[in-house]
Amino acid sequence: MPVDLGLRYGTAVLKTRWTVQRTPRGWTIEDITLVDPGISLAAEVGRLFAAAPVRPRDTVREARARALPRILGLAALAAIIIVFRPRLPRERRTMLWLLAGVPAVLFAIDGVLAVRRTLSERYALSESPPEPAWREIESAARQAQRDGQANAARAAWARAIDAGSPKAPVEYQMGLAARAAGDNATARADFERALAEDPPAPGAGKELASMALAEGRPQEARRLLEDYLRAAGPDPESLSALAVAEANAGENEAAVRTIAAARALLPEDTRRAELESQVYARAGNAAAAVAALRPLESRGRLDRLALRSDPAYLPIATDPVWIAFLAETPSVPEQVKRPPNASTPRTTPRG
Repeated sequence: MPVDLGLRYGTAVLKTRWTVQRTPRGWTIEDITLVDPGISLAAEVGRLFAAAPVRPRDTVREARARALPRILGLAALAAIIIVFRPRLPRERRTMLWLLAGVPAVLFAIDGVLAVRRTLSERYALSESPPEPAWREIESAARQAQRDGQANAARAAWARAIDAGSPKAPVEYQMGLAARAAGDNATARADFERALAEDPPAPGAGKELASMALAEGRPQEARRLLEDYLRAAGPDPESLSALAVAEANAGENEAAVRTIAAARALLPEDTRRAELESQVYARAGNAAAAVAALRPLESRGRLDRLALRSDPAYLPIATDPVWIAFLAETPSVPEQVKRPPNASTPRTTPRG
């Protein structure tokens, strides 16, 4: 059973897919996949242990090796009793038995448990081979990328692929770097290759959709985003982008349904209202956009100056309803009064 889980780090979201299975001992995790780059942690671990991750154990030899020190300890205790018992007075022989007997019992119990555990564990993990060469090359590529050396990073990524690194995650990473540097043509080629690999990097489809949306191709963006959501599961940003693509393509009802799904994944009310109003704006519905923003005004979270310069509201910029809304004087937050019997009556704004 797949379970999608998104972890938010500031403005970024790490999307993971956990594959779990119910067993007689309860739920077990079979794999964790980093969705956007298409990296399977189970496959990565499998590469570390090569083709034979487990090996049969020589349980008899290992049990003998674990039992031998305990047997020698018991023999030493027996020798102490044999040597010193005749030399001790009768009243001290009982103390000798106690002093030697307690460790002997502990040695015996520990030996039995160690042998039993060894015989029950028939397999062991193989020793990890040395890290593949492409790991070090990938680290060099990331460092060059952090240092702003785009050409050196791309050359290192290419060497990592030649050395055996999985192609899709690397091509996806190269595309992100190229897009961040403003080289959209190279980024598009990288993302298309990452999406065509087997297995692919689904996040490349989201990036291509974002580029198509920015370049005024909403139908292409919609197709790519729908494919991405099927492969990677939902998240607020992708659903919001899909709603924008649908609104730009004139499919306003679909856009409203999509933004409602995005809102359901957002814990913070302010961001929800902003997303909904932007989709209504792109759909040309100024009245609905204003209605979505009204709750923010009562909480003092509405910035009309920022709304005037937000390109998301350009489709309704000349609508009388929107113009009147921007021209309104900000309302004074509702006051909350203390009860009459309070010691220091005063009013405080509702936060």
